[in-house]
Amino acid sequence: MGGAMLQQGAVQGAIALLLIPTTHSYATSLNSIFLITKSDNGNQVHYGVQTNVDCSLKAPKPVYPYWKLESGRLERLLTMEVPAFGIASQSVSGNEVVMEVNGFKARGISKPITIRSTQLKSQGCQISAFTKINGEATRLLQVHIDLTRQGLFGLGGTVHSITFYGAGQKQEKIVCRSNCSF
Repeated sequence: MGGAMLQQGAVQGAIALLLIPTTHSYATSLNSIFLITKSDNGNQVHYGVQTNVDCSLKAPKPVYPYWKLESGRLERLLTMEVPAFGIASQSVSGNEVVMEVNGFKARGISKPITIRSTQLKSQGCQISAFTKINGEATRLLQVHIDLTRQGLFGLGGTVHSITFYGAGQKQEKIVCRSNCSF
């Protein structure tokens, strides 16, 4: 029975990886450009980008969000999670895409994120995300949402603040002032 369970787990893991779009340069590693963490658990929402072999962005919607659970398993967002972590808009121009996260926009937080893809001399792709942190364009590494869960099965709650972390230890904490309940 243990071998059958192990085989089933391996098949489920392979299926989960097939659900996540991969690119030539990220075929053997996690395609994560930046991520969102939350104060209520260790699950993370990662944002990846689909590129062509020449590092150009796969238009019209190259950016995609997905979960990396505490267990390490990868999953797509559920329909009910799209209003918080889905993508409000994506606009591709050349090797850049400007996008916004639904949950930030819904709370009146204007944080357009520019993702830029560049082909390296080694034929790999360098992909980075940028946003303004304290008014200065900075490479975005992570966003952390401080929240409290309440309600039936923890499906509701309150967002207290959203902190953006960038290169060079830059950070900006924005206190939630509107539409803070979920």
